[in-house]
Amino acid sequence: MIREESDYRPSGRPLNARTVLLIILAFFGIILGVNFIMATFAVKTFSGLDANDPYDTGLAYNKEIAAAKAQGLLGWTVDLTRANDSGATQITVSVRDKAGKPVEGLDASLDFYFPATRKFDRTVPASPIAEGVYSGAAALRPGRWDLQLTLSRAGKRMFRSRNSFIVE
Repeated sequence: MIREESDYRPSGRPLNARTVLLIILAFFGIILGVNFIMATFAVKTFSGLDANDPYDTGLAYNKEIAAAKAQGLLGWTVDLTRANDSGATQITVSVRDKAGKPVEGLDASLDFYFPATRKFDRTVPASPIAEGVYSGAAALRPGRWDLQLTLSRAGKRMFRSRNSFIVE
């Protein structure tokens, strides 16, 4: 058997167990450090809570079910229209009873929720402008919005609905 010589000549320091251990520790140390920083930023910028008082909200769930049943028994027809008025979003609400007659004497509230963050949320009262017609306006930034309409009489909630729309 003829043996040919190779032109390969090792250079640099040899790779030993200590060097390998330091490389592995540095690799995982960097990964853990980046994960810790990202987790810290995530917790500081978003708490993960959808409600300020989730426990109390959960306890009130049966009351919400009863209110929804009572709302259904009213048989009201509620129509919402939206229009842009000088940069503001104008919401007009028309309320009619089972017989088709306008429902008067209600306190109407428009709660605008921006799903991405609570800092843009706002509540606007809707004033009566005709028999059974209520209107309110708010300057809203572009994007998707949720609108919660609440109609009450003498402090008691009579009707509530939630709708979504996009402001361009």
